[in-house]
Amino acid sequence: MTTELEQLRAALDGLRAGVLKKLSGLSEADARRSTVDSGTNIAGLVQHLTFAESLWFEEIVAGRKVSRGKRSMQVDPAVTLKSLRADYRAACAASNDIITTVGDPDHPVTRNGKTHDLRWVLLGVIEETARHAGHADIIREQLDGTTGR
Repeated sequence: MTTELEQLRAALDGLRAGVLKKLSGLSEADARRSTVDSGTNIAGLVQHLTFAESLWFEEIVAGRKVSRGKRSMQVDPAVTLKSLRADYRAACAASNDIITTVGDPDHPVTRNGKTHDLRWVLLGVIEETARHAGHADIIREQLDGTTGR
C-alpha cells in the first residue's frame, strides 16, 4: 500500500517526465520557437518549471533560497537544452528529497503569512506542472506533429 505522499509524488513525477519528453528530439532552435502569440516555448516552460520547483520546495518548504531556474520563460541563448534538462532534473530531485525528509503531508508550511501544509504545496506544484505540460503538448504538436505523453 502506498502512502498519500508517495501517490502525490508519483503523480508529480509522471508530469515531470512528460514535460522532459516534450524536449526530446527538439533542436535548440525549435525548443525556443513559439507557435503562440504569447511567445511561450518549450525551453521557457522547462526553465519556469525549474524555478517553480525550487521556489515551492526549496524556499517555501525547506526555508532555503531559490537556487535554480528563472521565473521568466525567456531563455538566455547561451543556455543549452542539455543544461535546462539537467537543471530541471536537479530541481525535481531536490524537491523529492525535501518531500521525503519532511515525510508528512500535514507538515505546516507558511506562505504569505498563511499556514498551509505540504499536501497543499504538492497539489499546487502538480497543478502548475500539469498546466504547463499541456502547453508543451500543444506547442510540440504545432512544431512537428508529435503528440502523446
